[in-house]
Amino acid sequence: MPLHADTLTLNAEALRHFEDDGRYDYDRELTGSGQGLVDWLLGQLTRFLNTLFDTALDKEAVGWGIGAVGAVLLGVLVWQLWRRGTNVFLWRSNDKGKLDYTVEEDTIYGVDFDANIRQAVERGDYRQAVRWVYLQTLALLTEAGRIDWQPHKTPAQYTREVGSAPFSELSRHFVRVRYGNFDASASLFDEMKVLQADITKGGGRR
Repeated sequence: MPLHADTLTLNAEALRHFEDDGRYDYDRELTGSGQGLVDWLLGQLTRFLNTLFDTALDKEAVGWGIGAVGAVLLGVLVWQLWRRGTNVFLWRSNDKGKLDYTVEEDTIYGVDFDANIRQAVERGDYRQAVRWVYLQTLALLTEAGRIDWQPHKTPAQYTREVGSAPFSELSRHFVRVRYGNFDASASLFDEMKVLQADITKGGGRR
């Protein structure tokens, strides 16, 4: 019987086609794709965007784009919180949990400060007494044209406007008591009144 040469040859092009076609990646069913959830979601989003906008983006470009958008949104959120005077960024030392008094909206208009201060002292509520002294000081500074009072402004902004060491100390006491849950006392209240007198007479300017 005559011997015949082996006529089977390897079609390299066809082999590459099957290797690149995910439908024939049978090993994936056994070993898994090795792809994390985030990477998989990023791939799905990339394919969706490419289909929607008829583009040829890759996962890395889409990932950078998502990161940039997230950074912008975070920046806008932080700026909004700062602009509204939110006290999210204040350090709460000696935090004992929930405040034992109600934090009300601060205003300087339509308020009888002397009566509120007197009533708070009579009740022994020096937290509120300290608060009223601080707001009364803001009202007096507004009347004198030394500050531009706005409901969204923070104590730090008023401190820069006044430029006074006594007012800086007054603001520090107010912030610690109102937002830091520090105890207020009769002696602290008396110190606040002394500082207020010094501030409103124009003393202590830098």
